[in-house]
Amino acid sequence: MGDEAAAQSSSAASDGELPVAPNSPRTSVYSYASSVDRLFVIRELYGRLVTNTNEHERLAIQHEMLKAAVGGLYIRQAAPAVRRALAPRKDGDLNAVLDIGCGSGVWVIDMARLYPHAEVVGMDLAPPNLVSPVPENTRFECDDANYGLSQYGAESFDVVHARYITLGITDYRSLLQEACSILRPGGVLLTVDCDMLAYDENQQPITAIKEDEPGFSYMNRLVVAAIEGVMKCNPNAAAYHHTSRWIEEMGETESCWDDFGERAVWVPLGPWTEELQGDRVNEREFLAAQLLQLAFLKIGVTLRPVMLISGNSEEVVDQWIREQEAEVKAMNAKLYFKWIFNWAVKKRG
Repeated sequence: MGDEAAAQSSSAASDGELPVAPNSPRTSVYSYASSVDRLFVIRELYGRLVTNTNEHERLAIQHEMLKAAVGGLYIRQAAPAVRRALAPRKDGDLNAVLDIGCGSGVWVIDMARLYPHAEVVGMDLAPPNLVSPVPENTRFECDDANYGLSQYGAESFDVVHARYITLGITDYRSLLQEACSILRPGGVLLTVDCDMLAYDENQQPITAIKEDEPGFSYMNRLVVAAIEGVMKCNPNAAAYHHTSRWIEEMGETESCWDDFGERAVWVPLGPWTEELQGDRVNEREFLAAQLLQLAFLKIGVTLRPVMLISGNSEEVVDQWIREQEAEVKAMNAKLYFKWIFNWAVKKRG
């Protein structure tokens, strides 16, 4: 985004109007007043959070965690296809990347720096809280993916990326179809989701939700309460469980894909595992564990609104948050979280 465009965007946001793709339905645009800029605003629509600067900072830490966990901005298995898709085009058109639900914008900015010849577009309900100039080949738009992606036109992008968005999408399968339609032949779809469960040291789901039950964890209690609240707002919030199957079905019945795959990446909540406590430590895995611990130290504040939606009192929720922060800081609970990566390459011709 150039200086003039950035100034226009800043001015529009301050007036309560946010930049939007010209063909996007006006009903899909949301804004928030500057008077609540420092607060978390929970929208009754689909249980999504429009976040403030502090949460964007937390998401940026989580972004660095995933980069450490997989060794880059996308899963290794998809890297050759991404590089092919983003090779400079011989027809003179710009390469283009779309990040649906871009949040803090850090993935957009990193991709723009990695591929300076490509235009990288970030789309979300609210603008990112940018604290420094961004690459000139970036653009941010405020829009709601639940209204579709038709404003971009068919075969507009070489890569479409979607991370942590299923909680707020009412028809995720349809969105995957729309993502396929806006990809150019040979383009790559990348999705990332965090499984909405905490896992024990044996990578088994934690079932204890009462404090006197064996294996109880306040971190898991927060997750369970938050999911209950999200599911009340959007019964389809757990659609990520079906991403791999839907992509496969699209390849078989709609001839969308040449190649596709899924990979699960396990990250411990803090460097508590034996492998990360020994003399020969994998530095990248150690960093990922540390960053996840740091990112989740304050996740209770993020989850608080949806925990209240699930019927818990403020007193109880605030107590859980205090206990969760202490638990994560001390690594009293030996927990894993699972991150699910899917990728698919659109057929050529």
